[in-house]
Amino acid sequence: MNLTVFGASGRTGQALLHLAREHDHGHGHRTTAHVRDAARLGDAPATRVVTGSVFDTDSVTDAVRDADAVVIALGLHRDRTTALYSRGTATVVGAMRQHGIRRLVVVSEAAYSPHARGPLAHTAAALYRLANAPAVRERRLQDSIVTTSHTDWTILRPTLLTHRPSRRPPSPPALRPRAHTFSRLTYRQLAAQILDVLDDPATYHRNLYP
Repeated sequence: MNLTVFGASGRTGQALLHLAREHDHGHGHRTTAHVRDAARLGDAPATRVVTGSVFDTDSVTDAVRDADAVVIALGLHRDRTTALYSRGTATVVGAMRQHGIRRLVVVSEAAYSPHARGPLAHTAAALYRLANAPAVRERRLQDSIVTTSHTDWTILRPTLLTHRPSRRPPSPPALRPRAHTFSRLTYRQLAAQILDVLDDPATYHRNLYP
C-alpha cells in the first residue's frame, strides 16, 4: 500500500512510519511523509519526504500523488489558535478529491461532546473545553470537513497517549465512547490500530474509540 502521512514528524506520525516499515515481516508499506521540516523526522523511515505547510496546496497535492490511503495526524503545539485542523484537513481533502483517492484515516480526540461518555468524562471534557476552546472549535470544524468529504473516512479518537509501555494489550477500538475517562494507549499501539483499519471497510464512516 502507498500511504501518505500528514503530521509525520509528530509522535503518532513517527510511530506510524516505523511500524509501516516493519509491517508484513519487513516488506512494509511505501510511505510519503509530509512535514514542514524534514529534520524533525529524526530516524523515522519514509520512502519519500515532501516538505511544506499543510496549507500549501502544491506540496499537499504532491504528497498524495499515487497514494492508496491518507492519514492525517496533525497536532497543535505552541499556537493553539491556528486553523491547522480545519484548513489543513480541507487542503488534504481537496487534494485527495483531485487525485481520486478515497481512503482517509484521521487521528482526533475524544475530549469533547458527543465523544465523552460518563460523568467523569463529561467533567473532564468541560474543563478541557474551557481551557482549550480554540482547539475544540478547530476539532469540530475538522469533524465536519471529514464527515462531509465523500471519502471513505475513519476517525480514531484516543484519550490518553503515552510512550510508556502499557501493562495490558489494548482492546480493539470501540464503536462508542468508552465510559472511563483515561484509556491509556502508546503511540505505537495507536499506529498499529491505524494500520489495522486502513483496508477494513467495516470501519468506513465511523468514529472509533481505542
